[in-house]
Amino acid sequence: MGNLFDLIAGLNKPAAERPALHLVEIPTPEAAADAPPAPAAEAASEPQHFIRTAATASPAWLAVRDQFHSHIFGDCPCCHPPTGRYCPTGAELRATYDTTPMELTP
Repeated sequence: MGNLFDLIAGLNKPAAERPALHLVEIPTPEAAADAPPAPAAEAASEPQHFIRTAATASPAWLAVRDQFHSHIFGDCPCCHPPTGRYCPTGAELRATYDTTPMELTP
């Protein structure tokens, strides 16, 4: 099979003279659900990784984060997070932000 330019140039030729295309099937989520499960040895050897983002955070953490960000980025000209300088209100909001768990507690 040639490169992309050969393929594009071949589009002007009759169908019988065009280069053959080799298609690759990409499995859909439905097809992946029908696939046999991975062997247990492979699954057990790989560690699980949990990615914590704002999309998976608890509502309490999101509220504390939003309060802290709105203070330092909007209201307070005294707070300067890159240098760790906060006014008393900013320091209190930062401490609450640091101690609020991101995960939902059962």
